[in-house]
Amino acid sequence: MNNYPKYRYPEGPGMENRVWPTRKIESMPQMVPVDLRDGNQAFARPMDVETKQKYFNMLVKIGFKEIEVGFPAASTEEYEFVRRLIEENRIPDDVRIVVFTAAKEVLVERTVQAIAGIRRAVVHCYVAASDLHREFVFHRTPRELIELAAEGTKMIVNALKRSNLYEKCAYEFSPEEFSDSDPGFIVELAEEVRRAWGRGGKENFIFNLPATVERRPPNQYADLIELFTRNYSGMAETTLSIHTHNDQGCAVAAAELAVLAGAERIEGTLCGHGERTGNMDVITFALNMMARGIETGLDFRNLPEIVGFVEQVSGIRTDPRHPYTGELVFTAFSGTHQDAIRKGMAQREAISAYFRQGWKMPYLLIDPADIGRGYEGLVRINSQSGKGGVAYVLESVYGIPLPKAMQPEVAKAVQQEAERCGGELTPAEVYRIFLEHFVNVSGPFEIEVSRICRPSPEDSEKTEVELRIRNHPGEIHTVSASAPGPIEAVVNALRKVPGIPEFQLETYSEHALGSGADARAVALIGLRFPEDGALVSGAGMDGNVNLAAVSGIVSALNRR
Repeated sequence: MNNYPKYRYPEGPGMENRVWPTRKIESMPQMVPVDLRDGNQAFARPMDVETKQKYFNMLVKIGFKEIEVGFPAASTEEYEFVRRLIEENRIPDDVRIVVFTAAKEVLVERTVQAIAGIRRAVVHCYVAASDLHREFVFHRTPRELIELAAEGTKMIVNALKRSNLYEKCAYEFSPEEFSDSDPGFIVELAEEVRRAWGRGGKENFIFNLPATVERRPPNQYADLIELFTRNYSGMAETTLSIHTHNDQGCAVAAAELAVLAGAERIEGTLCGHGERTGNMDVITFALNMMARGIETGLDFRNLPEIVGFVEQVSGIRTDPRHPYTGELVFTAFSGTHQDAIRKGMAQREAISAYFRQGWKMPYLLIDPADIGRGYEGLVRINSQSGKGGVAYVLESVYGIPLPKAMQPEVAKAVQQEAERCGGELTPAEVYRIFLEHFVNVSGPFEIEVSRICRPSPEDSEKTEVELRIRNHPGEIHTVSASAPGPIEAVVNALRKVPGIPEFQLETYSEHALGSGADARAVALIGLRFPEDGALVSGAGMDGNVNLAAVSGIVSALNRR
């Protein structure tokens, strides 16, 4: 029985004077989706030919210019899909496909047959290069593994030449589990593989350095990448690619740091699908770059539809908190967050001028509209929500801008309902609560406007109103009064009615709801009652703004 620790912190590569931490990403690396191979392998039901075609079309529409389409020697469906792409001319002229194979003669021959007639393609081969694989899976010496990789490459070169495809194809090689391999060994392997391939030019030779299993922190992966670029002699003739996995949840971080260290090309999948915890999520990477002002060349303006299709194909639901793609990533339940978002959205132009950029918003990294999301879901209401969130919902969805003084009362009514039902309230439910508690509230007083007359018979500069008021005992009072404006006249008339407590009109605002013939007005009222200093809110809605105001005053009186 050994006494070794079960786990150990991985030793770094001994990097000195590293440069990558001083750099910043200023342009987009080439993004290569491997969904049709690497992601497809991880689905309980792999995609059939028709589904793969739809998926390929979606990747093209997003804007990817290099797409790995599968392992054509692995199954009949994989082979038929590649043949369909070629024979039916379904590959756009500006898109290059990648086909995957192991370095075995029968697989190489089948792969080359699959791409017969192609205008251009990449053949991708791999060999697991870590000590773990070399010693305990392959039982080979380092030199024997390098020879295996070189011989496999020559096998592919010869097969392509026999089919007159060598000049049309580029070559990609992956030493699997690079991040768990000896750095010097990988450099020696890369030199041998490049010589075996024989065609110069960065567009013709891709060397891919995968973190097949994420065993290291992202900074160590970046060290390994930079160390490779320092010691490998063929950088001018090689496109340096990476492929990170998400076993420790750091795939995107590792990819970003690897780009700082010299990577030029990144493989990944939409939504991060793939074996175990999956590959790096190319959506997250790309939108991170967009959020930093880098032009990505990729179009995610209909991201909800893209994610919906991926969910349908994979049978795997996207986590609601998944960056950018999740249902809740632009949603605030916290009252303080909701209030900040509401205030920020109301001051977008001022914020833009202050920070000299088009979008900067409390708690919202990017504009949801950039990826096909609306603003209606930014704030969602439950028992933890505050007055700012409730105000935002009523204003953004229903066009009702609550005055600051009214917000606590409305929020309290909404919170009580949320606590009662124990869950989230939809915007429609928030609106219903507002109507029930603040609009046309029944109570001890009913008021009917008999007449509004301007000019007043008594004074041409004033408006006269006449009201019929029914109080709780059933008494009816008819009163009239004049004032410079109709609302003041209503207040003056109400002060003449027995049983109506003394009050002052402290806040009043009116707003149009809708437009055209069906437009209505909402009046938001705040009455102060000197007897105890209470401020009571009410609201009214009507096609006539004056009648809406009267209804709002009555609602406030009845809520007293």
